[in-house]
Amino acid sequence: MVRVYRKDYLAGYEVSEEEAKELAKVGYTTNYAEAQAASFSAGGQNFGKSNESKPANDGRTVSQGKDLAKAMYSFLPPKVIEQFAKNWVKSGDPNIALGATRQTKEWKDNYGYLEREDGSLIMDELSAESTIATYKQTLGEVGIQDYTDFEDDFKEMITGEVSGAEFQQRVDVVYSGVINQIPEVETLFRERYNITLDQPTIFAALINPKIQDKVLAGEIATIQLQAEAASRGFSTSFARFQELKNLGLTQQQARSLYETAGTVMQQATTIGRDLQLETLEEAALGDIEAQKRIQRVQSELQSKQGITLGAAKEGKQITGLIAD
Repeated sequence: MVRVYRKDYLAGYEVSEEEAKELAKVGYTTNYAEAQAASFSAGGQNFGKSNESKPANDGRTVSQGKDLAKAMYSFLPPKVIEQFAKNWVKSGDPNIALGATRQTKEWKDNYGYLEREDGSLIMDELSAESTIATYKQTLGEVGIQDYTDFEDDFKEMITGEVSGAEFQQRVDVVYSGVINQIPEVETLFRERYNITLDQPTIFAALINPKIQDKVLAGEIATIQLQAEAASRGFSTSFARFQELKNLGLTQQQARSLYETAGTVMQQATTIGRDLQLETLEEAALGDIEAQKRIQRVQSELQSKQGITLGAAKEGKQITGLIAD
């Protein structure tokens, strides 16, 4: 059980952790200091009360408050530490001082992205700084050392509740699916996401929380098919390769298909047959009519030139075409 408070009800009451999560949506918090600090604002239990109703100074100084803040929250920016110190002078309680500091402009300028619409925090300040550090470490592993341009993006990811592990996984997907592939995959990925700068910028682009992980992984798989074709001189639309991926064409099948497609189509022209790439793609996907057409061309080639076209298979799966 946990105890929850709200600015208009400082006595609080005990609820389960699940209930506390639901109550946070309507302004409750498990942090008494936050509720107490907010209670002096409009609608709060202490709204309209004079400063005399707050704890007395008892000789505390801002300098002492700063020393305390640096000992407890050394990662906070100087302006936030200043506000903490002032609030500690008023209350003498570090928790109350922190809650009050979170209501200040200085805090909101630095950590406003941590607040949900209902006023609850996505995470505390230290957790946010630690998460951003993991984002930077992940980008550092792929060659990005200057994070100046990405600070706002880091904050957006935290607002979107993207964990450091989730971001690491996203970068790993791109590294294995784009960088660790034939050059054409990277080229097409750049075109798809309009990336024109150095390789690390590919990973920097992934900071954009609008690019969903499932969409990203799916588009990389499509680009891999497109790259297998492009590396052998075949070019068509992204939409076509998206269609082929959805129909079940794998990268291995595509590699086998496009490696032989040029030779197969050229041999067909020697007997006056116009064998289109689309026919070969459909045959590789198991289309019976396309396979029958190739068989007819095969029979004619065999009878006239002794050339045999056959399907390259792995197990029961057609992966491409071969010419004997």
